[in-house]
Amino acid sequence: MKKRGSLRWKMLGSILPFIVLAMVLLTVISERTSSNIINEQIASHMTAELNASMNEINGDLSVVRGTAVDLASMVAGTYQSTTMEEYKAVFSEAVDNSDFLSGSGIWFEPYAYDASQEYIGPYWYKDGDEIVENWDYSNAEYDYFTQEYYTIAKELPAGEADITDPYYDPTSGTIMSTCIAPIYNNGKYLGCISADIVLGTVQSIVSDVKVGTNGCAMLTTGNGTYLYTEDMSKVENSVNITEDENQSLQTAAKEIFANDTGLTSYTDGEETYNLYYSTIPGVEWKLMIQIPQSELQAPVHQLIKSMTVVAVVATLICILVVLLQVNSIAKAISNVKNFAHKLAGGDFTVSKMQLKRGDEIGQMGGTLNDMYESNRDIISRIAEGSSQVSGASEQMTRLARDLSTQFDAIQNNMAAVNDAMTSTGAATEEVSASVEEVNESVTDLAKEVSATAKEVREIKARAEEIESGSKQAYSHATTIVEAREKDLEVARQKAEIVSKIGDLANYIADIADQINLLSLNATIEAARAGEQGKGFAVVASEINNLASETAGTVDQIKETIDGVQDAFKSLDDSASELLVFLQETVTPDYGKFVTFGKQYGDDAEMFGGLFEKIDDMVNTIHHSMDEVNLAVQSIAESAQDTASSSAEITDTVNDVSGAVNDFSDMAVNQEDVAEDLSSIVGQFKL
Repeated sequence: MKKRGSLRWKMLGSILPFIVLAMVLLTVISERTSSNIINEQIASHMTAELNASMNEINGDLSVVRGTAVDLASMVAGTYQSTTMEEYKAVFSEAVDNSDFLSGSGIWFEPYAYDASQEYIGPYWYKDGDEIVENWDYSNAEYDYFTQEYYTIAKELPAGEADITDPYYDPTSGTIMSTCIAPIYNNGKYLGCISADIVLGTVQSIVSDVKVGTNGCAMLTTGNGTYLYTEDMSKVENSVNITEDENQSLQTAAKEIFANDTGLTSYTDGEETYNLYYSTIPGVEWKLMIQIPQSELQAPVHQLIKSMTVVAVVATLICILVVLLQVNSIAKAISNVKNFAHKLAGGDFTVSKMQLKRGDEIGQMGGTLNDMYESNRDIISRIAEGSSQVSGASEQMTRLARDLSTQFDAIQNNMAAVNDAMTSTGAATEEVSASVEEVNESVTDLAKEVSATAKEVREIKARAEEIESGSKQAYSHATTIVEAREKDLEVARQKAEIVSKIGDLANYIADIADQINLLSLNATIEAARAGEQGKGFAVVASEINNLASETAGTVDQIKETIDGVQDAFKSLDDSASELLVFLQETVTPDYGKFVTFGKQYGDDAEMFGGLFEKIDDMVNTIHHSMDEVNLAVQSIAESAQDTASSSAEITDTVNDVSGAVNDFSDMAVNQEDVAEDLSSIVGQFKL
């Protein structure tokens, strides 16, 4: 029992560390792989969110710029022949039809529009559902020539527009910015167009950006002033992010304003936030999305917990399976050992082993059963021969005594002695033959043991082949994973062509804006023509409708592009999940096959050692049979001496007395040999 327990714990101690190590490595690899995948997916998702919001904001600002440029171009071509009432109609329509514009104005150079007036700056703005005209800024007190927006406009070339830095308007309680476009006629600067932008819609776009549970967006100007953040008091107080009370956020802000796009992080209390950022072109505003790292790592932590539970359960199952298998093998080996031990002790009264196994242990038990039956039959025959020799020895002793008292009848008794010697010789030959059979059986057993040992070596070779094949399969699976990763990267690069379609859509939108401008000019010319221009007004209206439909079509194209990009993202996610399955499930399974192949080889080595012990037992039996053979040869020699003495008695009657004494001595020796043979056979229990 002690040895069986030693084998069980020895095998468990050799296998369990590798199982635990494999589980730990699998957990660590899974944690790192999943963390990298999650970070990549989050980065991709954040980039997509930033690009979507940035494109939406940039598109809205582009519409405002286009409107300002169109109005400036229209004024440049009509300022000498168009009244302010006509301009009011055009500007009022532009402000009323835009969700971004709160008002728009024309700011002429001194005496450019009216040679008698220095300040001409009408301004039209929304007041509820009405458009109100305001001339309060057309005076020397306000002096719009010195205002920032006017001085910036003078530096711009024709056909360009610029948006000033946003500012907080305490009167309206909103964040505003001004888009300005210069008015040129034949290279001469005539003034500028201003279009005030209410950034509430932009703030709404940024506030709608939500990622996960706690991810949110921020927007700042190009110099760092907050345009939107969850703490709107910072917006109202024009707080700059580079001067935020959070020192860690200040450090992150320096990195943000040193690059156009990227990823940084900052700490707020005990929580660390990832900060993804990008720059809106044209205005250089910084759009940022922040999300807690604890939220990003939550799936990884959950995966580690799940993997730990699975690893513990798998380890316990492996321990149970190993113990069951080792107990089964140890029990079978113990039965074989006990059976062989009884046979080695000469006990042939035991029953044959009952092993219902088809493996090498079962085959070994069957071979021992065959040896048991063969040796039992041989020893039984030796026992019978020993009884015959013992009887003959007793008879020879009685004859010697009779010869001492009945000398006259010696010749007649000699014939009986010769018969007895013949019988003894025959019995001796029979015993010798039995010993030869025993030796042959032992030799056959040795051959069986050698053949079984050869099979064990073949099993070990097959185990090495299994281990080698598993390693090749493992390498092949790894190669496939690397190839699929390269194919996935190529597909991602090809998917970038979809963004080019978006550029074409923006180009079409610009054309629609130009058509809209033509419609405005046509409307003005039709109004100026009076009755003769009514037909031309209808055409201008149709052109305006065509421009509106074109703008709607462009929006549909953009939505289609977004759908295509979502489809590419879904395909990318599916391919990534397939790669994760190959890396985390298929490849580790091949690794297990390598481990099982090695364990199979170790078991073969253990059985090889067992058969070496059986071979030693066979050699011991063979040695015992040699001793029996020597005893039989001694009996044969004694029989030959007795026959020789009988011949001398027959030839010489005068020497009968001495021959009788010799015969008596031989009988005593014969009896001693018979006792030795009986003693040898008595060691075996039948």
